[in-house]
Amino acid sequence: MPETDDASLVLYYAPRTRSFTALWLLEELGVPYRLESFAIHSGRHRKPDFLALNPLGKVPVVLDEDTPVAELGAMAIYLADRHRDRAELSPASDAPARAAFLRWCFFASAIIEPAYGEKLLGWETPPGTVAWGSFERTMTALEAGLVPGPYLLGDAFSAADALVASALRFGMLFGALDKGREPFAGYVAHVSARPAFARARAIEAREGKRFPRPR
Repeated sequence: MPETDDASLVLYYAPRTRSFTALWLLEELGVPYRLESFAIHSGRHRKPDFLALNPLGKVPVVLDEDTPVAELGAMAIYLADRHRDRAELSPASDAPARAAFLRWCFFASAIIEPAYGEKLLGWETPPGTVAWGSFERTMTALEAGLVPGPYLLGDAFSAADALVASALRFGMLFGALDKGREPFAGYVAHVSARPAFARARAIEAREGKRFPRPR
């Protein structure tokens, strides 16, 4: 397992947050990393040293020696490109699939998440004024991307799949998506069967026990 106490790559992580996606990515890459784990309710992410890494005060953040990387899409692209010698989770910069890979990496946070906000919070936004158009337009576009399968880029799993599958999984957990809706349910089940996902889930469970929810 690549998790180690003396790695130069550090993941700032809190259980039961978007940090899980970054953890899964690192397990897929197989690159040694150190987990800097804390309870989200502790306020650790509001401390000055953390804000120096990510002024937004959000997890996850990866610190690669002296280089902090925040935002899951940026993190996925950065790590996948930097460690292509370990696992090919991103197409090469001149590969035909590169454009689709970049699109889906940004789609997860920039389109799917605000579409969930519309659905769950009842936002009334004219479709022509927001990047995601509407919740159903977002889901229709995502269905079109998933139907060819088995992955977003065809036969090759990529970091984009970790981002999109995580977003869909969270949507199902929080009620934005019907857990049985296809092709989303089948895609999430397929991608979640990967060994790296299981390793990340085990670490998440361990850290969840270390840092339980406050009562």
